[in-house]
Amino acid sequence: MIKASAPVRICDIGGWTDTWFGGPGRVLNIAVTPGVDVCIRKTNCPEPVVIDVVTFGDRYPIIPGQSRVARHPLLEGAVDTFPPPPNIAVEVSVRSSVPAGCGTGTSASVAVALLGALAAARLESLSVLEIAHAAHRLEVNVLGAETGIQDQMSAALGGINYLEIDTYPETVVQRLPAWDTLEARLTLVFLGRAHDSSSVHRQVIEEVRHLGSEVFTPLRDAAVWARDAVLSHDLRALGEAMVANCDAQRALHPDLIGADASRVMECAAAHGAIGWKVNGAGGDGGSVTILSATGETKLEFEQAVTGLDATYRVLPIRLSPVGLQVQGAL
Repeated sequence: MIKASAPVRICDIGGWTDTWFGGPGRVLNIAVTPGVDVCIRKTNCPEPVVIDVVTFGDRYPIIPGQSRVARHPLLEGAVDTFPPPPNIAVEVSVRSSVPAGCGTGTSASVAVALLGALAAARLESLSVLEIAHAAHRLEVNVLGAETGIQDQMSAALGGINYLEIDTYPETVVQRLPAWDTLEARLTLVFLGRAHDSSSVHRQVIEEVRHLGSEVFTPLRDAAVWARDAVLSHDLRALGEAMVANCDAQRALHPDLIGADASRVMECAAAHGAIGWKVNGAGGDGGSVTILSATGETKLEFEQAVTGLDATYRVLPIRLSPVGLQVQGAL
């Protein structure tokens, strides 16, 4: 069998600018685990490919390249893009450790891990950056999604990265040094329901058509600010960059910072947090990253936030120094 894994990302400061309409792009993001796991194994099934979506309890066969009404378009699109060898029947299982719609770039992590595993099944030697760009093309060109490139880069590379995207989607990556103190100060709060903001995003994109990408300048500035904070290991400056990014998102459209996210951030501020950032492009649902000043205030906040609403969940995370990992063979 072949096993592949990829982290998800949080705290994507400068997000929106890594898109076709938001450039030039400047983004800092942080890869964390647990993320996404993919397994491909040989079977004796009559069907060439069986997809097992463990997270949703959905298992069904497909024939690569055959026209169909997709049940899981991303997974089926990946199999169609990198079909397994025709003489081997396989089961492809996919498992995500974060809730669907968490706003942590999970779809990109699924695409990176799955394409990495499928490439190995085909005995193709592709770099992690080639896999990242293949995952991006899958989402944009095959599925027609509006997505930037930063999520795929984080899933492929892991660690803390500062990205410059001057010619979309080509990316210059600056790998930033590890920061052990940071992990102990971060909290990921799931807001209890899937991220849903497509209508708001369309409004922002339409606004950019009229005003130009300069509306994203505060987001770019926040990313540079965050990069410098990470390089100097300055927790407070990183927190200020997170807050500046959130304020810039709200200025783009007030609904990009939803009511639940605002409630969690207010709770964080009341418990001495020094930074907060809605993960992803923003909108209702999803998740928020909180940066606490000390371990004690972090614990106090985590105890308080779950008491605000029964659906809020603190998701355990660890910084992931590595990105896509593939091992095994068919």
